[in-house]
Amino acid sequence: MNLSAFRVSFIFLLIVNVLLITGLSRLSDAQGANSKGLIGVNMLGYYTSLPQTRDFNNPFPDNYYDQSFKLIKDGGMNHIRYVYYWESFVKNPTAFISELKFAATLADKYGLKIIYDNHQFHTSSWLNPQRGTGFPNFLFQNNSEYAYGSGGGPKYPSAAAWWTHWWNREIRDTNGTDGWTLQAAFLKKVISTVDSHPSTAGYEILSEPQVHNVDQWEKIGKYNTFMTDEMRKLTKKDIIYSMTIPVDLKSIIGVNAQNLAKMAPIN
Repeated sequence: MNLSAFRVSFIFLLIVNVLLITGLSRLSDAQGANSKGLIGVNMLGYYTSLPQTRDFNNPFPDNYYDQSFKLIKDGGMNHIRYVYYWESFVKNPTAFISELKFAATLADKYGLKIIYDNHQFHTSSWLNPQRGTGFPNFLFQNNSEYAYGSGGGPKYPSAAAWWTHWWNREIRDTNGTDGWTLQAAFLKKVISTVDSHPSTAGYEILSEPQVHNVDQWEKIGKYNTFMTDEMRKLTKKDIIYSMTIPVDLKSIIGVNAQNLAKMAPIN
């Protein structure tokens, strides 16, 4: 892979957000990654994190991956939480898959484990063109409830409307296919690309999904169950679900142990 062709908007080199994987909820006790704890960092790529509504402008170091993986290994860590975005795949599928393959192969070389994190920040670049990345633009277009640039963070009505429709499984593309099915197909592409690599420890279904109503906890559980069922068709490796946002113990959405337990898939 020609890394000199990459561009990046900020310094990615080892975003030191130390991640104890034991802090995540794990759905299976599958393979060798479970024999000891994983400790490492969050890490981004280029094509795997490109928003649809903007491009990165600063130069990407030619040896970014090699130097990063070496620093992680030499620092006594054994794990990477590799952040990627669905809309980045839609923007450039070929480059996205090529970069995943490159990262997985190099992680094999360094003896590191990777959990591939299907990430979202402020929902999508459609709702937050300046900072957001996550769901592809085609899931938002032609709907006045979530107009372009109307805000993707938890405080915005457009985000609340979109996530409510998402948990109700009402988001569809122009062909009428629902968003859960479309996302599962995307996750299967990721799994098919990296699952055979010894470095692959598992997959995170969706990072920090938003909750806007107390009735959505059980719906998230149904979503996690659906995704796990679909992903299990292709992998026996770990599948992980993420904590939701906002994390506000005093909010009306009911952030408590009972509701958090409802997110767990039945499988």
